[in-house]
This record gives sequence, C-alpha cells and structure tokens, in this order.
Amino acid sequence: MAIDSGGGSGGGAKKQKVDEHDRCEAAGSDAIRADRISALPDELRLHILTHLPLKDAIHTGALARGWRDLWKRRWAHRASVEVHLRSRDNLRRELEALAREPRPRRRLERFSLIVDIWNLKSSELRRFLDYAAECGVEDLDVETRKITAADKLNFHLPAVSSPSLACLSLRRISVSSMYYKGARAFQALEVIRLVSVSFRWKAFTKMMALCPSLLILDLRSCRCYGDRWVFYELPPKLRNLTVADCSKITSPDFVRVPSLRSFCYSGHFSNMPLSIVRHAVLSDLYIHLHDSLPMKEWNIFKLRESLPKDLSILNVLTISYTALTAASVLSADGASAQLPNFNLHSLKELHLLMFEMKAADLSNLYLFLKTFQCPNLERLFVQLPAYRLKPTGGSIDQVREEPPEDGLDNLVMIKVMNFNWCPTEVQLVSFLLRKASSMQKLLIVSRNVTPVDSPGAPEADLSLLKEALVNGTIMFTESDNTATQPYHKAYINL
Repeated sequence: MAIDSGGGSGGGAKKQKVDEHDRCEAAGSDAIRADRISALPDELRLHILTHLPLKDAIHTGALARGWRDLWKRRWAHRASVEVHLRSRDNLRRELEALAREPRPRRRLERFSLIVDIWNLKSSELRRFLDYAAECGVEDLDVETRKITAADKLNFHLPAVSSPSLACLSLRRISVSSMYYKGARAFQALEVIRLVSVSFRWKAFTKMMALCPSLLILDLRSCRCYGDRWVFYELPPKLRNLTVADCSKITSPDFVRVPSLRSFCYSGHFSNMPLSIVRHAVLSDLYIHLHDSLPMKEWNIFKLRESLPKDLSILNVLTISYTALTAASVLSADGASAQLPNFNLHSLKELHLLMFEMKAADLSNLYLFLKTFQCPNLERLFVQLPAYRLKPTGGSIDQVREEPPEDGLDNLVMIKVMNFNWCPTEVQLVSFLLRKASSMQKLLIVSRNVTPVDSPGAPEADLSLLKEALVNGTIMFTESDNTATQPYHKAYINL
C-alpha cells in the first residue's frame, strides 16, 4: 500500500491535495468543497478504515455515497478467512488445518463459511464456529447452497461466544432452539442479516433477547415453524428493519420500536407490519406491495392505524404503484384532512416503483403527489415497467385525475427508468418538464433514445419532449448510470 509512513506528508498526498483544490476551483461549487472527504483516493480511505473497529467502519457509510460499503474491502488477507466446503475430503482438510493453528489464535475480522455438501453435521459446523469465536471474529457469515443441508443443519448462536462479534449473516440454514444454560448476551452484535433462514419463533425471540445492542435487522424469505411467528419484543436500540417476502410475519406479531429510523417492507398487504412504525420517527421508508389494496373498510382502517404519527424527518421514500392506491382510498372520504402527517416537508428523495403504467396508475400517482405534500423534494426517481416488446398505443382519456399545480419547485434531478414512449409515460414526463422549475437535468433510461411514434399521446406533450431533447434539458441513455442510483437501490438488494 503506497501511503507515506509519516502520516500523509509525502509527495503523493500533497499532489492529491493540490489536485483536489484545482477541481474545487474549477467547479466553483460549495457542495464539492464541502465533500472533500469523498475526494480522497480509495487506498487512503481504506487505510483509515483499518484503524477503526468494524462497527465504526460500517458507520462511515453515512458520511457520503462514496463511503457506502467501502468497509467491506478493508480487510487484509491475514485478517479474513473464507472456507468453502465442496466435499467431505475438503471438510477434513479444513478442520485439520484449523486444528493445527497455534494458540492463542490470530485475530479475525471476518470469517466466511460456504457449505456445498449435503451431509455436514451440526457438530462439524460448531467446530468452525468455535474456531471463529476463539479468533475474536467481528463479522461472521455462514451460507449453505444445498437444500438438503439447509433443512438438516442447525446453527446455534450461543456457540459463537466471541465478545467482538458485530455482524452476523446467515443464508439457507436452520436456527435451532436457543435455550442454552449460561448463554450470555452479545453486547457488540449490531447487525443481523437472515436470508432464507428457518427457525421456530421461540428461537428467534431468544436470539433477539441475546442482542441488546442490535441496530440493524434484515429478514428476507425467512420461514417459521411452530404455531406462529411471535415478536414479543425487539431490541430497544433497533434503528433499521427490513422485512422482505417473509410470509409468516403479520402485523400483530410486532411490538412497537420507537428507536426505529429506517423501515423497508416487501410483501403482501395482508402481511404488512406497518404498526411497528406507528410511534417511530423515520428518516427513510421503503414499501413494495405485491398486491393492490383491497377496497374494504377494514383495510382502510388498518392503513390509517398503521401510518406513522410523525413523518417530520422522513428524507427518503420508496413506494410501489400498488401502494399508491392507498392515497386514492384515504383521499376519497376526506381522510387526508384528518392526517396532518401527510405533509412530507423534509422529504428530499422520492422513488416511485411503477411496475404498471396504465391510466389508473398515472391517476394514482397524481393523487399521491397532491395528498402527500413534498415541497422540499429534490430528487425524483420513477421506475417504469420493463417491457420486452413495444407496448401498444392507447388513449389517455381515462386519466381522470388532474396533475398537481405545485409542490415540485425544488426538484433538481429527475430520473425516469425503462421509458418506452407509452402515452401515459409521455404525459408524465411532459408534466415533470412543466412543473419542475428548478430542474437541472432530466435523465431518461430507454432502449429508444430517439423520439418514436406514440399513438394516443397528445401532440403538445410529444413536442415538449422533442424540444427538451434538442436543448439538452432531457438526456437519453441506454445504460443505467450507477452514479445516479436511488438511495434504496443498493440497500434493498443486499
């Protein structure tokens, strides 16, 4: 690593400082000057992270986008071990190699175990976990890739007695009962990610009880065995919760967690556990419903009771087109007038997952923008359906909702993905061009980067798009630039 041993006073560091200053002067932007920390070269930032405990290294992701997930690359080879079991012979060699290592064990920041054999025993798994614990592991990852192994193999959390364990990731494995005599709390454990993990609800509640410092809980495609999945109490410091495609989880299973600041949900409306955020003050929210909201009185009541009371600091919102129908339901009987928290004054980024773009969907989008006031919105992402074939044209006469008159004055950047020149899509883009008075650039990701015929689209809307394309207000591209991704894009795809 080419870093000056005198603390950064070498020629390379000086040259970096001069180059950074020149860039700031050329750009003339206060924002660039203020974000000097992101202008540091990767090797210098990684060097900084090697001097931090794992949990502090993870927290640096909040500094700027350039630091997000950088902590994953900070480990030197000697501090990270990955064991991949492909056969029984491979298993024996790995266990013998670990047994030969002298004590006291070396310090490990990360230990990863990937199981590709179907007949690994739980006792053999425990030998690997005991080794990781003796090494004071901070980040532990266990993954099975055989379905038969996932059904039979049991993971015992108390076996990992490392006082430094800060991050635990399990994929396709069973978690057995957590009732072990003398089990102690994991005071340093702050992150748990469970993907396709099966367990009994008593085991899960025991796990939560052993993690009083937990900040991030990520549950994806998990299965529960027993009478039902019951959440008696989640850790009191929990700040980030993700629940994706876990069919056994329903709203009554959750207790409220006032400390929660980030909530991501993907699944059916009937399982939507929004009641957990009723008394939380969220900074970001992700809602992707797989089905539309049934127009029934009980569902409307449930939705009202589930809405967070305080949205005053909500900065980022991602919502699917099916969830937008909730705005129609709540506005139909004057409910919006009874819910002052509909004014999202702090919202800076909105991501709309429009996997359908019919006339009714555009109407719901307009109604949503009217109902949920977002006067300080700066970044808008619209993800349109990814058609494989060119869709047929059609009339937009059924768009019964008028576009909002205001509320988009502070929009600086708009990005529309999968644009395909449908009449409703053309009307949406023309609406944004007319209303976003502060917009600097409208990015459109499309297979068709040149104007095409759009039967049913008003000529005035098409002319506006063509004019904006000529004068540079709209920029078309065939590729989705990673530099302009929405906040939840990387988070939800972990």
